[in-house]
Amino acid sequence: MDDRRFENTSRRVKRLVLDFEKNPNIYRDVDDFFDIIDFYYSEETPFHDINPEVEKVIKVAERMYPDNTDVKVQRAHIYYVQGNVDSAMHILLNLEKLEPDHEGVMMGLADCYLYNNKFDKAMAYLKKIIRIDPENTDVYDLMIQQYLIHCNVDKAFECFQKRIAIKADDDEDFLTNIYHELTPIPQVYEAALKFFESYIEENPYSCNAWVYVAMCHYELKHDDEAIDASNYALAINPHSTLAYMTKFTVTNDLNVAYEALQNVPEVDKYLINAQLGDAYFMAHNYYSAAPYYRKVIDYLDSEHSDDVVVNYLTRNKLANCYARMNDPASAEKLFLESIAINPFFDTSYEDLAHLYRYEFHDAERAENTLHFLTARFPESKSAWLQYLELLLELKRYEDVIDTVSEAEQHISDDDDLYVPLAVAYYNTGRKNEACLLLHNVDIDCIYLEDLLRRYDPNVLLDDEVMQILQQKRDESRPDDLYDDNYDKYNDRY
Repeated sequence: MDDRRFENTSRRVKRLVLDFEKNPNIYRDVDDFFDIIDFYYSEETPFHDINPEVEKVIKVAERMYPDNTDVKVQRAHIYYVQGNVDSAMHILLNLEKLEPDHEGVMMGLADCYLYNNKFDKAMAYLKKIIRIDPENTDVYDLMIQQYLIHCNVDKAFECFQKRIAIKADDDEDFLTNIYHELTPIPQVYEAALKFFESYIEENPYSCNAWVYVAMCHYELKHDDEAIDASNYALAINPHSTLAYMTKFTVTNDLNVAYEALQNVPEVDKYLINAQLGDAYFMAHNYYSAAPYYRKVIDYLDSEHSDDVVVNYLTRNKLANCYARMNDPASAEKLFLESIAINPFFDTSYEDLAHLYRYEFHDAERAENTLHFLTARFPESKSAWLQYLELLLELKRYEDVIDTVSEAEQHISDDDDLYVPLAVAYYNTGRKNEACLLLHNVDIDCIYLEDLLRRYDPNVLLDDEVMQILQQKRDESRPDDLYDDNYDKYNDRY
């Protein structure tokens, strides 16, 4: 019966939308305008943007109902989403004088104050809404989120308990949001465990809550408890993809993944195949990993999935498999495909440069890729270091000096940049400057020696450089752990 009602409502709204598009200026009830607006809001629009059709609807509604508070709240919302927060607040503060208990006005003002980092004022409006509408779970969700953002776990937990007392069904989105909001907080997993165990007290048959309990125990290195919680989740829902993925993460048992492939919904099997691919990849078994990654890609391509992150990463990982399987041409093709899927991730650019350099032995293409990479991702330290290493390999020492100067504009006070610079100075007759740099860099002496050996082992043949390294070793050795036999041990080995 509910499905029939929803279907009838949906058809009615679509008729309203079509009628508006044909005859926007005819008189219609104010509620019809809001149904049309909700329809347009349900369509995907870019972040911080408004479907342009909403603007048309609001303009007509404003002409027909110039004094309607709800219409004015919608106008304020458009200003807010477009970043014109001052105009939104001007409308809302004037409305508050007329209707101080209007929920839409209070919520709009709370959003504006949060935007302006005025947390206390925003929370005052949210609490006022709760006093008027004590079962408003959406407001509780926002309050929980904001308390967690401000690291006030106790207040968040207090709101959480009130919220789940109102509604504690197996709400996956709600629980997922709670888990991710807790992530940046110190002692995160102890705090998160408290939240999910409290949720289970209200809803003991929540599969998703048991999954998040398992995740928390896993992060806390309570493997037995994590496995038990995963098993509880699977007992409640034997087809839960998230429960299987969590249990596999905890146990690293391939049989769990194979069992998951038999039980999870068809639309989620690509996630299990991705996990299997990762398991074999981490074990350096690239020939076994590759077929699972290929299954993921074939599924995502055939189903036109919008899972951009998995699509990108799987292509990247399969490319790395092919590179290690001595098939650089296939690796290059997949790296380029992953970049086409998401050109705003830097991983595949770096891997592609590495492929050109070490598999194709094509320094020119490697350099072009790294030059592009550092221009697009100037704050990527690893990109600059890979570029500098290539320039050192090509013995283009003046270019190294210029490149370090450019990198310093984006990466400040990072001594890793100064090691290739020291090598460049050393090889351009500026030994004193090179030694001064090596003496001043705040880098572990063993790591520093490894870097010098990688960039130019000839530098380590210099007595003065070796004296600097020895001095760093001496300075790093705690006095109370000094061993008279230390030098004898090093002489022997």
